[in-house]
Amino acid sequence: MADVRPQGIKANASIRKVTVKLPATLKLSLPAKILADGYNMRQKSKWVVEAIQSLLAKNGWEGALLSELVVKPNTQDVFSIPDELVAKINMEAHRVALQNPSLNANQSTIIRAAINRRLIGFFQKPE
Repeated sequence: MADVRPQGIKANASIRKVTVKLPATLKLSLPAKILADGYNMRQKSKWVVEAIQSLLAKNGWEGALLSELVVKPNTQDVFSIPDELVAKINMEAHRVALQNPSLNANQSTIIRAAINRRLIGFFQKPE
């Protein structure tokens, strides 16, 4: 019988590495919250993906971008995000930029807003 091994995340072509600009304080507080939520650090991207899905599922989620206008990111982190979700983030960023250019919607601000919302407790696990 052939030895069947589980495929790693890199074996899945539908996953994209996304670099997100973050404030150092947010990056430092992230591991503690991930562990407190019952995830391990290998599941960091899963935690972030759930946060993004939860944010984008809410009506009026664009309001979360207001708090990102004052954020001064000085570090970055990398997350593995499914291609479909990356496409949805980019589509939403484009839509928001057309409707309200002052919100400065882009991939990093949307992901950062989702992380911040989950950190402060505005999170509902996606189905």
